[in-house]
Amino acid sequence: MLKTAIIIIVLLLFLAGSIWLQVFFSKAKSKWLGLIIPLICFIFSIITILSLSMYTNTGITSVTKTIDGVVVTDKTITSQSEKPSMISMLATAMPVFLISNIPTIIFLAIYFACREKLKLRNELDKMNVQDLE
Repeated sequence: MLKTAIIIIVLLLFLAGSIWLQVFFSKAKSKWLGLIIPLICFIFSIITILSLSMYTNTGITSVTKTIDGVVVTDKTITSQSEKPSMISMLATAMPVFLISNIPTIIFLAIYFACREKLKLRNELDKMNVQDLE
């Protein structure tokens, strides 16, 4: 129970740290710096989709033959299943792609919110400078 609590605390700290880092990067002068974390999340979602092919084409069957409780043969058979249709591949890949891009969408929302505040603050500063002149 204690181990589970420690793991949850570490994961929450990691989540809070990544959100803080995204806010920090988004408030920087360079607009590209705030896109680093969403880009990393997007790359991970692409890797997830590309790794789906490993799980669609092969079937593994384990055969164990015993006589009087003694294992005589033990073999694993790997067979190629028929090629899936494009519709079934898309039906499998699209939900995985959308779910794996949830962090990307959240980090992009943080980025655009921070950039909008930064733009409004810059416009307000320009107006204040013009009022002083």
